[in-house]
Amino acid sequence: MRKLLHVLDGGPPLKRGRQKMISSKKFIVALWTILIAVTIITRATAQTGNVAGTVRDENGQTLPGVTVSIKGTAIGTNTDNAGHFVLNKVQHDAVLVFSFVGYSNQEIHLNGKTTISISLFPMDKKLNEVIVVGYGTQKKSDVTGSVSGISPKDYKDQPVNRLDQVLQGRVSGVQVSNNSGAPGGDVTIRIRGSNSILGNNNPLYVIDGYVGADFNTLNPDDIESIQVLKDASGTALYGSRGANGVVLVTTKKGDANKIQIGFSSALSSSAVIKKFPMLNAYDFANTVNERDIATNVKPTFTAAQLSAFKANGGTNWQDLIYKRAFGQQYDLSLTGGNASTNYFISTNYLNQQGTVVNSGYKKYALRSNINSKVSDKLTVRFYITGDRRENLNTNISGKNSPEEQAIAWAPTTPARDASGNFTATDPVGSIFQNPLALAYDQTNKDLNTHANIIAGANYHFTKDLSLDELGGIDYLNYQNQNYVGQSINAGVATAGRQSIESTNLQTTTALNYNHDFKGRHHLDATGVFEVQRNTANGFSAAASGLTFPNLTFYNLSLASNFSTNANYAQSTIVSLIGRVNYSYADKYLLTAAIRRDGSSKFQGNNQESIFPSVAVGWKISSEDFIKNLNLFNELKLRASWGKTGSQAISPYATLATYLSDNYNAGSSFTSSSITPGIVLGNAANPSLKWETTKQKDIGIDAGILEGRINISADYYIKNTSNLLLALPLPAYAGGGTIISNVGSVRNTGVDLSLNATAIRTTKFSWTTTFNVSFLKNRVENIGDQPQIFPVGNVGSGLSPQPEFVVKPGYSLGSYWGVTYLGTWKPDQVAEAAKFGAKPGDSRYLTASGSTSPVYGIIGNGLPKQSLGWNNTFTYKNLSMNVFVESLLGFDKLDYTYAASITANSDAREATNPDILKRYKPGVNESSNIPAFSTTNSNLFVSSRFMEKGDFVRVKNVNLSYTFPKKTIKNVYLKVFVGAINLFTITKYKGIDPEAANSTSGSDVSQGIDYGTYPNSKIFNAGLNLKF
Repeated sequence: MRKLLHVLDGGPPLKRGRQKMISSKKFIVALWTILIAVTIITRATAQTGNVAGTVRDENGQTLPGVTVSIKGTAIGTNTDNAGHFVLNKVQHDAVLVFSFVGYSNQEIHLNGKTTISISLFPMDKKLNEVIVVGYGTQKKSDVTGSVSGISPKDYKDQPVNRLDQVLQGRVSGVQVSNNSGAPGGDVTIRIRGSNSILGNNNPLYVIDGYVGADFNTLNPDDIESIQVLKDASGTALYGSRGANGVVLVTTKKGDANKIQIGFSSALSSSAVIKKFPMLNAYDFANTVNERDIATNVKPTFTAAQLSAFKANGGTNWQDLIYKRAFGQQYDLSLTGGNASTNYFISTNYLNQQGTVVNSGYKKYALRSNINSKVSDKLTVRFYITGDRRENLNTNISGKNSPEEQAIAWAPTTPARDASGNFTATDPVGSIFQNPLALAYDQTNKDLNTHANIIAGANYHFTKDLSLDELGGIDYLNYQNQNYVGQSINAGVATAGRQSIESTNLQTTTALNYNHDFKGRHHLDATGVFEVQRNTANGFSAAASGLTFPNLTFYNLSLASNFSTNANYAQSTIVSLIGRVNYSYADKYLLTAAIRRDGSSKFQGNNQESIFPSVAVGWKISSEDFIKNLNLFNELKLRASWGKTGSQAISPYATLATYLSDNYNAGSSFTSSSITPGIVLGNAANPSLKWETTKQKDIGIDAGILEGRINISADYYIKNTSNLLLALPLPAYAGGGTIISNVGSVRNTGVDLSLNATAIRTTKFSWTTTFNVSFLKNRVENIGDQPQIFPVGNVGSGLSPQPEFVVKPGYSLGSYWGVTYLGTWKPDQVAEAAKFGAKPGDSRYLTASGSTSPVYGIIGNGLPKQSLGWNNTFTYKNLSMNVFVESLLGFDKLDYTYAASITANSDAREATNPDILKRYKPGVNESSNIPAFSTTNSNLFVSSRFMEKGDFVRVKNVNLSYTFPKKTIKNVYLKVFVGAINLFTITKYKGIDPEAANSTSGSDVSQGIDYGTYPNSKIFNAGLNLKF
């Protein structure tokens, strides 16, 4: 201990105290060094461990081959075939990076977790997606026009059986209305409003390059993609047929990598959305007696009859004609191929009962798509599809429909007489036929047999230059079989048959040049020569006084009276088309196109017309000042202008016509036969020319958060000129009408759409799409005519005049009627007397000094707004879809309600419970429902029966479960249950605000509800299977 310590440099020895101080400092330093080292080692040991987990895709299926790495290191691994991974000795605060081809990368902060479960989601591929445009394809990011796309994943959770159900509520600027709720019933589809008065306003459908296809023939399960062309940049390529918008459909092709069989099945149960409110037998009989007393007539029903009705009830006609209906649908497909040839084959069977007894729809379909690569330069394709559609009693509407008469016939009248036959007449209510007889004792069959064959070849001369040849034939055989039994037609059975055969031929030659110049300039040029010819011929035969009614339309020769008719028509259109797509630096875009059409429907110099278009685009998101924001993955401005046209006339409309039918030209010189004749029809007008639509559009597309939110907005103006109208001719000129180019119509609107992945976690996701459209339609002029009444009166006995008018300054579909001011009140006795009325009678707007009601525009049947909102919620393997659609801003003339609340020439007594709320002197003098009176006048085309048709409808709710792949090896299985038209929010009094008597092609008559076939509430269940 006494030994001296020496300093390290060999200096003199220190004193003892000094030595102790230095020794203590060294000890403390050494101690802290040891403690720090131990702490570091301990922490390092405590913060490492093994991490394991599973990676799934957006559908909850495991993903093999996913790269899992530790951020900032070269350490990583891949998931195995079951999607599992394990990483050893991972620090507990590390960040794991998950990456997989086609999916967005994800980072997970461990924060001490040792087990990870994660779902990857596909990256936004829309910008590089190649879509079908007119006569070619184009990168979606390079499209300068207003184009909306739909893929099968957009409706995979919704059972659909027709193209209109796919389009409904999913595309901004597209309105879809189910005029009839009958299975296979009529539907109206409009893209950006209505352009034509005389012509058809339906869009043009192009399926696999065949122009003018019928969307009813298509099985939605065969669809690969849909593109809707809305502005002139895309529609002008279709020239004289593109004015109403274009729907491009591409069907599925085979998979060269594997053979796969697909099967899907759906069963459904349907019931009418709701039933019309009706008086019971006792209230009806009592009300009839009250009306009899008020109008000085002996009461119809005795006290004993009233007591019997009160005790026993009466006939509920709606319960007799409406039923619960069942449906079934099956789809079977086979896809496969090899490196050179692939194929897709599918079959479809659909059988839907109608909710009205003795009505229904069946469809059988077959498709075969074959594509083959003959060499490196030559590919060929051969597509063939056929279908058979059978409609039974699905197109009967109006006053002679079972639906209307079920409301008009008295509940006091029995359905059958003592012999069990249909009661022939209603002694109290309707003047028309028994609703059950109308349902069961008549047959109206529409039978469509259709085939379409497309053969094509594509040859690449060089990498940039290619030639495509397409030849197509579309064949349709339409048969109508109709029979009206003795219980409907006053003891005389009638029947008829009609046959129409239509053949359409198309040849299309397209030359395309596509080249990149030094990476800055890109040019895509296409030239097309196309010819289409349509030939239709048919005949019809009708007979009355059938000798053997039970043979119906199968033995027309055994009858007392006959009539026959035959027809033939042919038209041809020849087209030259040119288009150039140019981009500079992948930022600045230009599309220019021109089409020249020549049509046999017109004469002389008017046979040909030219339809140009131009569009520009700016990818602002490619500019550095936008890139630096780190916000937009897409931001593009678009603008376009172009002309399209319409051949809104029949093939021989420029020529003078003669009429030879019995109604117009037949004469009866005896009481038992009609002698055929011929009379002059409409006058000739060789100066007729195309209707022309000029459209301007400006739009913007934006995508943020790596495509999780995408927004598109467009504003457009469409002006249609040279409208074809049938103008009246004076009697000294032969009378009748002459078709002339005299009018113009304007459509303006805004289309907005948004789709977003609102929530995305490892187990739960919510994707939503929303679109809304605003439309304003206005007739600009109709020549020197102040107004035109284009169609006859739908209401027949209810209305002595047409319900619709075409008038400058107003929209198509405008109602022409009187304004209802309510009932005359007790303090207006003297004023009412001037009109020959008294308190409780109907009061109408009149001109000053006149007692006659003033007629004017009282409403409009064209919707001004439409919207759709589609939501899919996914939790693990469970998925729920909720789809809402709405039409707003339109009026309906509710003839059904009018006929049920009044005593009129078609139905002599009111059957609606609202009649109990009528004006009653001294009891209910505030009511605007007229009193029973001999001086009252009911005018039916009046604002009294005009109602808002606005509705919001939950169109689809579907819950599905996809079984994990391990459940059944190599088998994809999904089961689902759902509901269609689950509930509707509306103030409309009728059964269905969507159903109407209008036909799909015309827009001058929209929104009348008179005995229409209502839509159904449908519950369904089914499965999808692939292996």
